Amino acid sequence: MDQLSQEFLDSCRRDSGRVLRGESMSRIETFVDAAFAFAFTMLVISIDEIPRSPQELFELSRDIPAFILSAMLIGTVWLAHSNWSRTFGLQDSITIYLSLALVMLVLIFVYPIKLMMQSTVVYMSLVVFDTDLFDNGLFENAGWANNEVADLFVYFASGLIALALITIAFYLNSLRYRVELRLNGFEISFCRETILDWILVIATALVSIVTALNSDAEGTAMSGFVYFSLFFTLPLARFLYRRYRSGKVIGSELEGMAQEDDAIVS
Repeated sequence: MDQLSQEFLDSCRRDSGRVLRGESMSRIETFVDAAFAFAFTMLVISIDEIPRSPQELFELSRDIPAFILSAMLIGTVWLAHSNWSRTFGLQDSITIYLSLALVMLVLIFVYPIKLMMQSTVVYMSLVVFDTDLFDNGLFENAGWANNEVADLFVYFASGLIALALITIAFYLNSLRYRVELRLNGFEISFCRETILDWILVIATALVSIVTALNSDAEGTAMSGFVYFSLFFTLPLARFLYRRYRSGKVIGSELEGMAQEDDAIVS
């Protein structure tokens, strides 16, 4: 890959310190976006029937929270890919293979995500808030017996880990081309911070798997609550990383000033 010219970089828009090298949508990005759009349609409240009465409408509306949670998760993965694509605009062979893997995984993983979110909403409604407002009769299915919920947590966590690994690979590939893309310090830090975020997601998913495999039927629910820790660990990790990076920048500046002073004295 040839190094990008300064003229091209000057012609690109900026967004929060990032040069948007890939704003012109490529066939790869269009294909990925279409797959994510299709995944969203698979999450729709009722895709095979139209409610014919207020009662049917109210019954189907019980799935709205699960749809929102599922859409948020898939949207988070899409946003990570979109930010990557707009910032770096890579179209090398690794990008193509990673994009194909991402599309296949998202389309395979969409139903496990929906089932996981449905079970979470129903459990929270019945057990935590003691109301049947969002109970859609999911747990009345015989397939939920024999602590098979633990298997669902393992399945969900495995898919989440795979999605995280693919996302990390995208950003690592950008760092591999840092010279050719002429990445600035902020963009390199942006890549590393995003990679750190998804490493934390992987670590949390692994904790969920261990919890699910080592809990009884009553304690299995803790495997799902583990993911709520991300609301605290992600901001904390970003804060610590930015503080560490600021310290390195200040240290480098002080070292440079000291070298200049020594040069003047000598």
